[in-house]
Amino acid sequence: MRLSRTISSLVALGVCAPLSASAANFDARGMVSVDPRAVIAVTFDGGDEQTGVVYKQDATAIEGAGYATITTQGFRTIDFPLAVPAAKARYRAAMWVRKNRVVADVDVTYASAGSPSHAARFFPTGRVTSDGWYEVATSPFSVDGTRKPSVNFSIFASGADVDALELIEDGNFREAAVCEGRSTSVCGEGEFCAAGYCRDGSEALPPLPSDSERTRLANYLSWRLKAFFGGRQSRAVNMPRALGAIAQMKSAKTGWAFWNSLATGIHRLGDWHTKIGGPVDVAGRGAFPICVDEGVADASITVAPSTPGLPDVIITAAGPEGNSGLKVGDRIVAIDGVHPITWAESFDDVYWNYWHSNDPQGHAEGLENLRYLVRRWAKELTVVRCDAATGTCGNLERLKVSDLPTVEPRVYPQCDHRPFYHLTNGGPDPVSHQASEDIYVGPVKQNGQGESIYGMIWDSVYLTDPNDNPYAAPMDTLRQSASGVILDHRTGNGGTEPAAEFLTQLFRKPAFIGVSSGFNGTVGYFDAPYTQADGVALVTKRRNGEDAYSVGSASARDTMRAAVLLARDGSASDWWPAGMKDGGANIRLFGRRTAGAFSSFYQFDYYGMFYWQFGSGDFVRADGTTHIGEGVLPDEDLMPKQSDLLAGRDTVFLRALEWVRTGQ
Repeated sequence: MRLSRTISSLVALGVCAPLSASAANFDARGMVSVDPRAVIAVTFDGGDEQTGVVYKQDATAIEGAGYATITTQGFRTIDFPLAVPAAKARYRAAMWVRKNRVVADVDVTYASAGSPSHAARFFPTGRVTSDGWYEVATSPFSVDGTRKPSVNFSIFASGADVDALELIEDGNFREAAVCEGRSTSVCGEGEFCAAGYCRDGSEALPPLPSDSERTRLANYLSWRLKAFFGGRQSRAVNMPRALGAIAQMKSAKTGWAFWNSLATGIHRLGDWHTKIGGPVDVAGRGAFPICVDEGVADASITVAPSTPGLPDVIITAAGPEGNSGLKVGDRIVAIDGVHPITWAESFDDVYWNYWHSNDPQGHAEGLENLRYLVRRWAKELTVVRCDAATGTCGNLERLKVSDLPTVEPRVYPQCDHRPFYHLTNGGPDPVSHQASEDIYVGPVKQNGQGESIYGMIWDSVYLTDPNDNPYAAPMDTLRQSASGVILDHRTGNGGTEPAAEFLTQLFRKPAFIGVSSGFNGTVGYFDAPYTQADGVALVTKRRNGEDAYSVGSASARDTMRAAVLLARDGSASDWWPAGMKDGGANIRLFGRRTAGAFSSFYQFDYYGMFYWQFGSGDFVRADGTTHIGEGVLPDEDLMPKQSDLLAGRDTVFLRALEWVRTGQ
């Protein structure tokens, strides 16, 4: 017996496509009939068995006799090959889903040289049935069938029903034009230039809403930011720039222009917790398996003088292959004629994976992204190669990105801002810089006779259950065995306030540092005319509650010297060094300022792994001053020296070691 159903259109804040763009047709009983224009139609009535796919014969199918229930394992997707005609054409894919959300793409992969591989993602169209089926579809995408591409329907789901997949011709074929750098002069409407080709930005994004819905959605997002984003400094300085970008959504003419205006606005909030995630990504061209850091180019300063106000950029890790001969201690002087930091921090309007330090003097985030940016948008690098044996450097050299190795290397080192590791036993892999454990602790290699200086290497400050504390055993080891400690937190991914508090307790006496404002305290509170007296009032109100940040312990070993190493640290990895700073004569901070990300965040999830989040709140010191946007300043502001890197020395670690030994 066939099931009778009704069909309706659901529009949610303009994210859905116009009803007229849908392909599937319903008969009087509410059953779907395949669109006669469909080049490919998959009914899911049955097929080859594969893990995670269960075919069900059921009258509730939206088309034909059955449907498939998809359940993927881990992060693996399930693929269904699609045999497209051997012709140049532009298609749109649509299907129906029930019971759950899916992350699904049509992936087009070319083995031959020419325009690049790409993928189109499915998003809701707004059409739903009375028995729970809803339609999802892609934006139009081009396929050159004459190049014999591999075309796959790829899906990730957890118990979702799928049915009636159709591939329908829609519009004129677009050949991906060759472009250079960021230039869009040869690209069409809704395209952007990346990795040498014009990319159709709309393929990976929800459809362009109607005129009225564009305005509604832009206003909604602006109101959200005005109500909840940031703290005192970030609201005053960054939010107006972000709102200006989001306002451009109202006049956008393509899906790319619309959603990319949101991405640009999110980036311009200049907040470590604030980012946008989604399917917009571009495979790089040319291997670039290196890591760079802020440094002091003392070995090459006569070849290329430093830029006032900006640190030099030195290679601190390089993979064993595909690195174009670049190695630890070499220097990147410029990218496309611009200082590498200035260049790397200029991609708010096109690189979706970007994120920033709240403190404008923090550059570690941009430098972590640099190798990805080079692979997509750079044309030429100006480098200085140096010789480790002599400690000397050569002349300026120009390296074209088109000449980078095209074979992907086996190892891309993790850019953890630690050029070397110093524990006697254990530690991250020195080639890949990948960690196999969360926390490493033990004696350092440099211990002399009778010394018991210990090191600890870790990246997170995360604790939710005091009965399952990953830091308890390491702290016990340090308490019982160490005469001095070097705490290497040069990659700080953040976490939770309880962990930050706990990690101070071994090293300093109790102190009250300040309070979190909490989420609700952000709504207009930190806008002018906010005063320091307002901050004192907030501290008074919250200092006896769960938002108070109290550090140290009466049982601290505060006679033991503890050196803190910092480089790229935000969120709870801001809070922890804030709780260590000024903790007594036997605590000292070395390295670079933290991100100043003294907040938490809200996250908004849409469909297809498309989400955005923004920081919310502030940290108010005991004296009423706010902390967001101002990183924790080290007692000794240190960067790796080029001469040290060439000699295999870790500038920041060795200075900390000297202080732990001598107190000087």
